[in-house]
Amino acid sequence: MKMSIIIPCYNAEKWIARSVKSALEQTYKDTEVIFIDNESTDTSDTIAKSVGSDYDNFFYDKVKNIYPHCWDEPRARGLEMMTGDYMMVLGADDFIEKDFVENCVNILDKGQCKIRSLQSPILGIDEHGAILQKNNHSYNSLQEFKDLCLKMCPVNSPSVVYDANLYKEGMFKSYPEKYGGAADYDLYCRLADNGIFIYSFPSWLGYYYRWHPGQATWKVQREGKNYDKMIQEYWREKWKSH
Repeated sequence: MKMSIIIPCYNAEKWIARSVKSALEQTYKDTEVIFIDNESTDTSDTIAKSVGSDYDNFFYDKVKNIYPHCWDEPRARGLEMMTGDYMMVLGADDFIEKDFVENCVNILDKGQCKIRSLQSPILGIDEHGAILQKNNHSYNSLQEFKDLCLKMCPVNSPSVVYDANLYKEGMFKSYPEKYGGAADYDLYCRLADNGIFIYSFPSWLGYYYRWHPGQATWKVQREGKNYDKMIQEYWREKWKSH
């Protein structure tokens, strides 16, 4: 089972070396790392290429930055390039333990290919690396997941591992032009609408999520648009008729 790790990046020069290195130094060796720069104006691009230059499983490309505060454009390019059986997106300011992929693959193996999407808790850290809190989501059925989606986003976005065939089946269509940086929230609803269950593993597997003032999540909140409400209203109306 091959794992593709896509790293979308926009101006993350303070964090990108650790992010890329953590992906390249996984204990699970059947892994490829795809770095996609989103027109960074700092030195992120140069740093990432330097870190990855000694690794045969490091791949690079860049795309135009069309939609602010989201990773949809670089992720889309990474999806086109990936050759893995499963894939994940690693934030350019985050990093993972060396056994994160191995832990995920062990769970997928035990699921005997029945798990098409998997999320796990994330450990929040601040810009200096100090641990803040662990975030996790719990639900036991697709219906319970859909009910939660009408109240909040019940997914730790960067921790999710997907069956790569979902992309080939057209399941990764997102709408950043409508929902900006919250487009992934809508994507999870679309997956659920197509019967795709995001299995929530209760134990932390090794994902560190960095909170800092310059991250896209905070920038989306400062836009002043209630994307969450827009998404919830759309799916509440759609699911009401079913």
